[in-house]
Amino acid sequence: MVHKPVLAICSLTLILCTVSALSACAEFEQRDKRFYYRALWNFALREDLKELDIEFNGVDFGHSNLYENLLLTGAKDVPAIEERARKETLRFIDSRPVLNPNEEAIAPTYMKLAWKAQNTFDEAHALHRSTYDIYVSDLADRKAAIRKVLAYYQDSEYAITAKRLDHQRLDTFPYSKSFRRKFPLFNATIWAYHYLQVVVYDVLAASPDLQSKQKAVAPILRTYHGYLDKPPVEWTFMPMTEELSPKFAAEYPEIANIFNNLHMMHDNISDILTTDLFPTWEEKRKEIYRVTQAYYWASADATNPFIVPAGQPHHSGSTPAMEPSAPSGHSGH
Repeated sequence: MVHKPVLAICSLTLILCTVSALSACAEFEQRDKRFYYRALWNFALREDLKELDIEFNGVDFGHSNLYENLLLTGAKDVPAIEERARKETLRFIDSRPVLNPNEEAIAPTYMKLAWKAQNTFDEAHALHRSTYDIYVSDLADRKAAIRKVLAYYQDSEYAITAKRLDHQRLDTFPYSKSFRRKFPLFNATIWAYHYLQVVVYDVLAASPDLQSKQKAVAPILRTYHGYLDKPPVEWTFMPMTEELSPKFAAEYPEIANIFNNLHMMHDNISDILTTDLFPTWEEKRKEIYRVTQAYYWASADATNPFIVPAGQPHHSGSTPAMEPSAPSGHSGH
């Protein structure tokens, strides 16, 4: 039989432990994750163009692995990022993963730190996947399908703005470029991912059947793996959708803007996790959320100072020329 005083002590201990745990966390965040848009074209990429789908699974691992290692090392150990973490990512890509990795298992610390920012990434990545599926499938009305997935995406509070943002100004925060300067190899690897993510749209659209799509992406994948083997550290700005898939960007400018903004947000967060200007995890978290919610979420469009007026360019650089079999230089900011 347990006496009441003992029960009281146990209850008090439990309460104190709970209070201590709560105080260690700045905030508990509700995991209000949405399911992807369900349609007949779901998984067309995985089923019909597996070579490309496998590469995108590797991309998913790379971002999470980078953020987790930047956070756990305090971005102080260059070999831990440039050698160990980057090579872990390359090994995962070389393993040819047939399914999307569980990013929360890869980066549990980062997910706890800034889950809303990660969910912003996840939903934009799901839009990427939906558009790939539509471009690979044999749909008679691709435009209608694209409109549906875009409307579904934009109905989320985590939706990235479809407005053109001034990426040059977004790259001039006090901490901007800190990641690419300290870790040029991993930065170039990330930009190689972004090259692959946007370069395939026009190629897939121009291919009339599945066999020609499979043939068309082969040289792109060779170029991409060339970038992984020899990271393009000479590039000075991230790849842009309209420069690598101009027809797709002209037909779907809102989606092109979302993808460009997504990739710029990746750069901003890499810089925040690297800089010494925010020495504590809580300071990094606050800045990640400030940038995400004020500049990237569509809900901030009415007050976002980085939205570019119609007709003006959103950056002054250029991304690699679309020569899938011959990597080129990259000039920019």
